[in-house]
Order: sequence, then C-alpha cells, then structure tokens
Amino acid sequence: SRSIWLCASCYACTVECPREIRITDIMYALKQRAILEGIYPKRFPIPILAKEFFKMVHSKGRITETLLVMRLFLKANWRAVLSSWRQGIGLIRTGRFVLRHERIEHRAQLAAMLDSDLHNEQRSAPKEAA
Repeated sequence: SRSIWLCASCYACTVECPREIRITDIMYALKQRAILEGIYPKRFPIPILAKEFFKMVHSKGRITETLLVMRLFLKANWRAVLSSWRQGIGLIRTGRFVLRHERIEHRAQLAAMLDSDLHNEQRSAPKEAA
C-alpha cells in the first residue's frame, strides 16, 4: 500500500494520539520491512533513495549527495534530470556539484557492522505462515 510512504515522520500523530500509540515508529518499521522485502511501487523514490543511500554508505563510508541524487533520478524518474538542468548549472557555478566520492578510513569495518545489522534484522523479521 502507498499509504505508509506518505508518512512524513513528523511525529504529529504520535504526539496527538490519546492512547499514546507510537504511530510514527510503527510506520518507520513498516517502511523498513517493505524495503527489506522489496514490497513497494516500482520506481517509487523513497525506497530507491533508502537503498542507494545504504549502498553508498556501505561501499564508501559516506554519501556524495550529487551522485546519490543522480542515482535516484536515474532509477526513479530519469526524465526529472532533464527538467533539473538549470538547478544543475547553479550547483556547478557554486561549486556544490561534486562527483568525487568522499571516503572514510576503515570502510571495511563499517561495512561489516552494517552487514551484521542487516543480517540481524532479516533474522528477527517474522516469517509468514505457509
């Protein structure tokens, strides 16, 4: 369902809930589970961004915003790149259009931690009954 992707994680519903249900946390958990299981609308930008963000942090230790946005556009809506050319020129002029990957030391250790967390999440996810 697309409704979980509409949650802005602003916590307004959690704050206002008379039963003190942590709705935002539930929505976040549902989003994570849907991404993990690949259940989301094709070319929907939010899960694509989450996956590309994770892949970039996993391999480089940090993100390069320009490359992240380019990957998002190419996988979600490549036509959006064409309509954003003016913004791109502005970023180039101000020196904010960076294509060089930034890296951290000990990337392998970070990748191992991320892999461990991902593995633990996959193990703790409830299995569906057959």
